Amino acid sequence: MKKIKVLIGSNGGLTGVYLAKQFKKHDYIYVCGADSAKISAGKFFVEKQFELPNSNDSSFIEKLIVLLNREHIDIYLPTHSREIEAVSKNEDKLRKNTRARFIVSPKETFEALDDKVNMNREFQKAGISVPKLIEDFDCDYPIFMKRNLGSGSAGSLIIDNQSIHKAYAKTYNDLSFFELIKGDEYTLDCLFDREGNLIGYNQRKRLKTIGGAVRITQNSHNFDVSEYIKKIAESWKFCGCVNFQYIVKNGIPYFIDTNLRYPSGGLPLTVASGLDVPMLTVKMLTGERISKSDVNLVPNKKIMYRYFEEIFENEIN
Repeated sequence: MKKIKVLIGSNGGLTGVYLAKQFKKHDYIYVCGADSAKISAGKFFVEKQFELPNSNDSSFIEKLIVLLNREHIDIYLPTHSREIEAVSKNEDKLRKNTRARFIVSPKETFEALDDKVNMNREFQKAGISVPKLIEDFDCDYPIFMKRNLGSGSAGSLIIDNQSIHKAYAKTYNDLSFFELIKGDEYTLDCLFDREGNLIGYNQRKRLKTIGGAVRITQNSHNFDVSEYIKKIAESWKFCGCVNFQYIVKNGIPYFIDTNLRYPSGGLPLTVASGLDVPMLTVKMLTGERISKSDVNLVPNKKIMYRYFEEIFENEIN
């Protein structure tokens, strides 16, 4: 049987390493990785490692096409937010110039939801609860500050008073400010097919995080989000793995973030709970039909604990 050659983009991160480890459990998958960083733990988990420029580099798409064709890649899985956005914007060009299969949400969805302020306004228009957007200094403190674009928790801060609020707002132009919502925080991991149909989802509580990625997370299905997923999926087209974050306060979910990528940390729990996102994605991209029996997600209270593990080499190769 001919092996399926998979290339994992930005494979030095948590998601890239996890995907490589999952795929290597299957003899019929040959795992490759690509990253802009020469020093990366991802190289220890793949058969072949390649270097690509950063996804915001003007040469990224051209060099990606060369790599995909030269290495006869069957499936390409970008994992970083900016990498996925670049692929989405250049989807037609990639499909015309390579035989590699991939799945990303449309560029129109990125334009509507990748920007934190746009997402807040778009969700509000769709009748989905969101924290109030703070657009002036006449507000009740504390409030929550975060970068308008970006992944993880970099730039996120609770602002306690007007003077600090003004200082940040006048110094940086890429920050947004929101009503501070206090409550239990959840992530909703979803998988959509190429037509935008929902294949399955898992909801889990974020118990401990580091840099925005969860270290400890627990499945929690005592709050029904199905009507919200339906409303969101009817408003925008999603393809592949997408995750949403929300905080529940007084029985109402306030959606605070949309990530058009794999979740950075909690994906292993969703897979272990019966929604095998990596293998379902491979199945989808190889043209196999996904049936209801492929999704074995049963509501449970399973907990995932993440920890660091060390790898050593004598010098950088």
